[in-house]
Amino acid sequence: MSQQNPHTSNAVQVHTFEMLTTPGGEHVQIDWRMVPLVQALWDTGIGTFQCCEDVGASIYGGGWLYPKPRRIRYAAFWDGFAWLQMPLEDAERLVALAADITAGQGWECSSPITALGRRPGADPYFPARQIDQVLALLMT
Repeated sequence: MSQQNPHTSNAVQVHTFEMLTTPGGEHVQIDWRMVPLVQALWDTGIGTFQCCEDVGASIYGGGWLYPKPRRIRYAAFWDGFAWLQMPLEDAERLVALAADITAGQGWECSSPITALGRRPGADPYFPARQIDQVLALLMT
């Protein structure tokens, strides 16, 4: 399932990626550092729409469509944070699963509301240094 994010639609691919086939058969680009995590999420029945291994680097490089005068500010704020966009219920599962490693780490999860209404997904952001920890939680 694919969901368009107005901040990333038609943006440039900044990170090295691998092509993976989703459980639904779609071929998608997954940032290299996120490949094992996304595959494990899919293997456990948790869906994803999009992801990024380092939101700050991606914003700075033009991978998100923020206005150029604000990119430095947004990039600094999100520097070193990974991002997933996923169905709301799956984001709730992930946040609950990771509860023991989130405290004091800056985890954030939002469910944006647009002019067209609430999107059917949520956006967990978490320190990229915890990608392997989240993966380990899924593997247990």
